[in-house]
Amino acid sequence: MRNIKRIIIIILTISLLFMTIQTSYASSATSYTMTLNAKGQYVHTQDAYLPARTTMELQLNAPEDMIFDEDGYLWIADTGNLRIIKYDTRQNQMVYSLTHPDFRAPKGVFISSRGIYVADSAAQKVFRFDALGTLIETFSRPDSISFGNTNFAPNKLAVDNRGNIYIYGEGVSNGIIQLSNSGEFLGFFTTNRIQLSPIQEFQRLILSQEQFDNIVARDPQTFSSIFIDKNSMIYTTTMSTYRAAVKKHNTQGGNIFRGVISFDDARDIYVDEQGIVYAGMQSGVIFVYDQAGDFIFNFGSSSSDPTQSQDVSGVFSRLSAIAIRDDGFIFALDDSKSFLQSFEPTAYAKEVYRAIGLYDARQYSDAIQAWKDVLNLNQMSVIAHNNIAKSYLQLENYELAMHHFELAGNRGGYSDASWEVRNVTLQSYLGFFIIGMVLLYASSIVLKKVDHKTGVIKSSLAPVKKFMGKKFIQDILFMFKVMRRPVDSFEDLKRHQKGSLKAAILLYALIFISFIFFNTSKGFIYQFIAVEDLDLTALVLGFFAVTLLFVISNYLDTSINDGIGTIKQIFMMFIYALSPLFIALILVTVLSHVLTYNEVFFLDFIMNIGMIWSFVLVFLGISEIHEYTGKETFRSIIMSLLFALIMVVVIIIIITMWQQLYLFIEAILKEAIRNAFS
Repeated sequence: MRNIKRIIIIILTISLLFMTIQTSYASSATSYTMTLNAKGQYVHTQDAYLPARTTMELQLNAPEDMIFDEDGYLWIADTGNLRIIKYDTRQNQMVYSLTHPDFRAPKGVFISSRGIYVADSAAQKVFRFDALGTLIETFSRPDSISFGNTNFAPNKLAVDNRGNIYIYGEGVSNGIIQLSNSGEFLGFFTTNRIQLSPIQEFQRLILSQEQFDNIVARDPQTFSSIFIDKNSMIYTTTMSTYRAAVKKHNTQGGNIFRGVISFDDARDIYVDEQGIVYAGMQSGVIFVYDQAGDFIFNFGSSSSDPTQSQDVSGVFSRLSAIAIRDDGFIFALDDSKSFLQSFEPTAYAKEVYRAIGLYDARQYSDAIQAWKDVLNLNQMSVIAHNNIAKSYLQLENYELAMHHFELAGNRGGYSDASWEVRNVTLQSYLGFFIIGMVLLYASSIVLKKVDHKTGVIKSSLAPVKKFMGKKFIQDILFMFKVMRRPVDSFEDLKRHQKGSLKAAILLYALIFISFIFFNTSKGFIYQFIAVEDLDLTALVLGFFAVTLLFVISNYLDTSINDGIGTIKQIFMMFIYALSPLFIALILVTVLSHVLTYNEVFFLDFIMNIGMIWSFVLVFLGISEIHEYTGKETFRSIIMSLLFALIMVVVIIIIITMWQQLYLFIEAILKEAIRNAFS
């Protein structure tokens, strides 16, 4: 017995030691890297960046901006200390500090071949220094008439290859201030669109333009940052918006990016030499995009996150600026805690950027292999599958492109590849199709002549004709007569001359099956919700609830409002009236596997025609079955829908009460059993 106790103690000791060893090798990441899956949902992925170094020894005070120069030195706008710092990030030492007597609040810094530009919001000036820190010129508030009374408080700035200056000014809603290299006001480069709240949208609908302008104060949101890359492409960020928070502008100021994913606190933006776009959120999260604005991943953490300690490396209180070194290291400033934090790219991030670079260089085969290397790190990487598909699309391997676009959940790309596959197929088989149609037409003529002389074909088709003439089959095919001549058809149905309950029940079952297939089996382009995410129970219950409750409600309504139709007639009428919708569901489901987004209007047209046609048939059917006028028919439909809604509410209440009663009884029984055996 004593030996057994010793063995147990040894095992527990080893287990605790092993657990301690495992914990000591935990990742140094302070937050998860997030990306999108094929369904557009945020998911965790491999760490793209890990915190490298937190720099406190520079004694920064509310730093607002920074940028790397061509030699790899980092220039920091140390706003609170009224200076611009040149910092060697590799040697971790300050090269020198640039100060000037006129500095009041130097918030922005930009380095170009023309010198060092500093934006000072309090001094209301932009300073230009040479490489040695000697002041060359000062740009003050433009005296142009077109500048008007616009506030001139330069916060951040960018300079293009010609020396033109683009300034984000505090409180300027007119857009980015553009000055020439001599300081002449050239105009406002771009502005944000005015975004209306739902209440303002409603006011715009009911008010005249003059009333709306007087009541609603509308000013575009101001920008929060600006950056210009080596190709003089301008990028901006805007806070307090999810839509267009990160923009890439063309020469006219228009936004090239569409639907860029971001948070609503975009504070700064930076573009590296490869063209990768980085947007820093004030909360501490950094978003990364490719040149087209496609989201790659984001990472970072805020001190407001309850899962993070405020003293942990890589956690921000308020991120103010980001900059990217030539080796991929990301540097970020916190203007609240006044520190500089660097992040080191992992092998995963480097492999992603290498693959993007190969694709941008049009080395598509090499890019595919590089993206496959990324898949070795993450098999479900959406960006990898998406870029493999785009590479295959460029190589005209459309089938493989479709496969990877589907894995990536990219329906637009899948549609483009599918169109190409269909185009190639049509070109390959168009000649055979034409020849086949000609042969089919010629054969029909020959067969008609042969049948006219011999009657062989007519006699061979006699069993088919006999089968089609059976009462049950005719009752099913009665749906087509209802679609063509509804008034006469419903009159025949009411007099028991056409249609049958058995045929209506079968047709009802077929409509139900087509409804389920429509929701679960459309082509990938049009199947927006994955089958595994569908609530089939809700679909089934919803279908029967809508159809059967309408029939029951209409019968109840007409029973007290002089309707003469029986519930059997109402049911048969309603099912036959759904024939156009039934056909539309089948056509759309089948054609969705063939048509692309270029023909989406065709599918919408079919569905709209099916629903409108069925509604008209239901209207005419109620009118004919109950012998109502048009006004009475409208009232009957509205009351039927109202009764159906009331019944749904009552059923939900009953189900909820029964659930509560069941839980109550279950709790009592458990308590009784526990007391009985305690």
